[in-house]
Amino acid sequence: MKKILIYFLLILSAISFSVIKGQTERETRAVWVATNFRLDWPPARYDETIQKEALANIFDDIKKKNFNTVYFQVRFNATVLFRSTYEPLSFYITGKLGDTTGYDPLQYAIELAHKRGLELHAWVNILKCLDGTEKNLIDNPLHITKIHPDWIVKDTRDGAVSYWLDPGLPEVRHYLSGLISEMALNYDIDGVQYDYLRYPGKNFDDDFSYSVHGKDLNRDEWRRNNLTELVKELSEKIKAEKPTMKLGAAPIGIYRNMQYAKGLEGFNDVYQDSREWLKLKYIDYVVPQIYWTFEGNPRFDVLAKDWNSNSFGRSVILGIAAYKPDVYSELDKMIQLSRNINTGGVAFFRYSNIKNYDFDLFPNKAFPAVMAWLDGSKPNPPSGLICQFIEGKQDFFNLSWKQPAETGSDDSLRYFSLYSIKSPVDKPTNEDLFEIISSSKNSVSLGIRRPRKVSYFFTLKSVTKLWNESLGNSNVVKVTFPEMIALSGIDELSSQPFILKEKEGSPKILLFSEAEGHITIYLKDRGTVKKIGESGVEAGKNVISVNYIIPDSGELLLNFGKGKEVKITL
Repeated sequence: MKKILIYFLLILSAISFSVIKGQTERETRAVWVATNFRLDWPPARYDETIQKEALANIFDDIKKKNFNTVYFQVRFNATVLFRSTYEPLSFYITGKLGDTTGYDPLQYAIELAHKRGLELHAWVNILKCLDGTEKNLIDNPLHITKIHPDWIVKDTRDGAVSYWLDPGLPEVRHYLSGLISEMALNYDIDGVQYDYLRYPGKNFDDDFSYSVHGKDLNRDEWRRNNLTELVKELSEKIKAEKPTMKLGAAPIGIYRNMQYAKGLEGFNDVYQDSREWLKLKYIDYVVPQIYWTFEGNPRFDVLAKDWNSNSFGRSVILGIAAYKPDVYSELDKMIQLSRNINTGGVAFFRYSNIKNYDFDLFPNKAFPAVMAWLDGSKPNPPSGLICQFIEGKQDFFNLSWKQPAETGSDDSLRYFSLYSIKSPVDKPTNEDLFEIISSSKNSVSLGIRRPRKVSYFFTLKSVTKLWNESLGNSNVVKVTFPEMIALSGIDELSSQPFILKEKEGSPKILLFSEAEGHITIYLKDRGTVKKIGESGVEAGKNVISVNYIIPDSGELLLNFGKGKEVKITL
């Protein structure tokens, strides 16, 4: 197989390391990637290559937008996207329910995420086990509705039929905790997020389970306890083996009605006492689905502040309904509110609704919100950082380093954080964070397409699963571009660009432009004019490589469009 070398293109002229006012150093920037009904993924093609490429493209874009967390849906309609002894693999993968002859979707998603410096939380729909529209599952003998019909409650609401597991049955809670903990312990995920951990509403046919297990509790209190018992059982099973795994829930947006925030209540209408889960430390974070705007009732800001004021020391991530047009127009305002009231961050439902959005408030990379109670550890820093230019590619260079010794903590090494600092004596800060690299690597290839200064300085830190950085950093390396010496001190070149030809490497045109644009490069020699290249031009100093042998006579014509042309005499 041909080896493909992927370069990070450091277009430093376009990178600003300034922090927008109000931006916190650590904030969770999450997006839900929905797989039920193939909303975001997979495409409706039973082709492994096509499916994998589509998911890689999604994760590439999430990274490009400077997000740091993915909530990847792995269970829906009682089918899964991982290897399980409890439930069948979704027919979305091969076209046949339970067919495991293909790849493992969750394992592949984990690899994609960690290679891109992204956390991955396995998002599971818990109690809702079948939507009435999934005709090919209703009569399938592998489905839980056929294996355990005594666990199922058929619910009809507003003319729609759905099927739910009854959490009032202890055997149902044990089944679900076994299924989810098996996944959590078998895969290197960063977290588990519970969704549909609620009743569908008040009118739920659980007369049998209540008569057997209700004891002396009223039904409302008993139902809330059933959900809390399931959360407790999950926490005990998972944390016993993986104490640093992040457990979270996505409750509905209104816990209890209040002024300017009235609607379906989590506590009273669907028996979701998520604040009790926070108070008892059964979960590490909540992502309340605050799916409204700043106007009307319920109001986004009122609910955001209410959840944040009742976190019991845990993390609150604001869930935002990017699929609603009126909400979409307020995304920046919601991000800024999150920072103003110091929440843990924001999450957007769902990927397809934000894939075309420019997140100007995420200009730099950032680590997810701190969860200090998980008791992580500081890793050892990497060492021996060296730089080597790549032969035949003068603009590209390779950074390599020595792996640090592991500390032996559950909070093991996950990434390296690469910093581009201004001088060799500067300490790296969040503003300098350039790239997050998987700890499976000890080298990275970089290219500076248009260097803006003579020298750049790089250094590395180690980062754990919980985003704890090493106290120290590696040595600092200096990357020097000799051709920039010719540009230093030159402030205006728009009328007098010049060409730099060296013994090795491509010739380079050095010019200064007053604005962004595009040039087409022509060679005029002995009366003939030939196009030899083109390039984007950015405001300021530009170094443009020309992949053409330039003669010692003639002229280069730089055409900027709109009748503007600049001449270089050779």
